Amino acid sequence: MYLFDLRTIPSQPWVNGAGTRQALASSQQGTQAAWSLSVARIERDCPFSTYPGFARLHVTMSGAGTHLVGNDVDLYARPMIPVAFDGDVALECHLIDGPCTAFNVIYDPLQLRPDLVVLEAGTHEIAGREIAVFCVSGSASLNGSALQSGQGGVVRSAATITVDAGTVVLRARIDPL
Repeated sequence: MYLFDLRTIPSQPWVNGAGTRQALASSQQGTQAAWSLSVARIERDCPFSTYPGFARLHVTMSGAGTHLVGNDVDLYARPMIPVAFDGDVALECHLIDGPCTAFNVIYDPLQLRPDLVVLEAGTHEIAGREIAVFCVSGSASLNGSALQSGQGGVVRSAATITVDAGTVVLRARIDPL
């Protein structure tokens, strides 16, 4: 199991200066990148970074969200509602009502079929090649390891995730095609 904590991960400024990013975890298949998890702080309207050859799952964790517009894409990223889009598409990001923070899963769609959900309170037994968990608020546990707001982890094959009442937890299951 790999555990991470936002408080110990440095923020990296975006090239366009419109926000920052904290890289949480990543995985490779052979010599090729397969997936990565990150938290991004979006400070102003801006072009979104493109990730040629990759796809994205994105969820607004704080703030009112964004409106993403590009070639055949008109997408609203509202709080705690995951959205999916092609990383190849150039998107303009318009903040809905001020800055926001988002959780991202960027992955190779030729290798992987991930999903991203918000878990309700209770105990969840999850199987998959890799399971990533991020505690947005409150407290939870991942295979018995306590998680607080801003903490998470990645496990292989199976996870027991316990979500306390009033807690918000994101779970990504990353399976091969």
